[in-house]
Amino acid sequence: MDNLEIIKDKVRKLLALSKSDNENEAAIALEKANELISKFELDESALRFKSISIKSSKIYVAWRTVVANAVSWLYCCHKYRQTNDGVFIFTGEELDAFLAGEMFEYLIKTIERSAKKAVRKNAKLKFRRDFKFGMASRLYDRIMELGEACSWAPHRNMKLEEAEEFVKRSVVLHNHNVKKQNNWNRTALAKGLSHGNNVLLVRQAGHAPVLQIAETNRATIQGELF
Repeated sequence: MDNLEIIKDKVRKLLALSKSDNENEAAIALEKANELISKFELDESALRFKSISIKSSKIYVAWRTVVANAVSWLYCCHKYRQTNDGVFIFTGEELDAFLAGEMFEYLIKTIERSAKKAVRKNAKLKFRRDFKFGMASRLYDRIMELGEACSWAPHRNMKLEEAEEFVKRSVVLHNHNVKKQNNWNRTALAKGLSHGNNVLLVRQAGHAPVLQIAETNRATIQGELF
């Protein structure tokens, strides 16, 4: 967490304290909050939105981006990856950003663990990579379906646009070219897709109802992301 995020968290706590039934305590908290807001030139959006950083590989890994795209959409967050250290950053309303980060880490660990169990140790690196991509793609499909049933679904587009606008105003983003993956190992992909059905999503996604998940066109996903 950087210094500005620490200040923003302190202001949020002071503003919450300013609603205390103790009038003296509330007044002091509000005064301190306003001092920090003025000193650091914070506006409403700066306090509303929070960024969560999740460490990842410095080398671009396609299947991790598939997962990041899915969870950022699910939780109405803007997502970007820092090219210098590979860190994924999810920006959205405080709870949304927290949940996106938690879900991302959970799914990354689950895919890595599944690959260790399901793929033989002497398998080629490409086979292991394609298994993970297949699993990530299946989870992408399931999350898209799950997301439509969430209570916040009607407000998703508006929240995504607001988060994106906030990031554009406050963060300098650098475009970079990503090499497309070709020559997929279909056996590895199919095996990964199958394992993607076994991952528990409902609990992590806020107790949404269990759904009958339909297959979607994975070629479309690959075309958009790579």
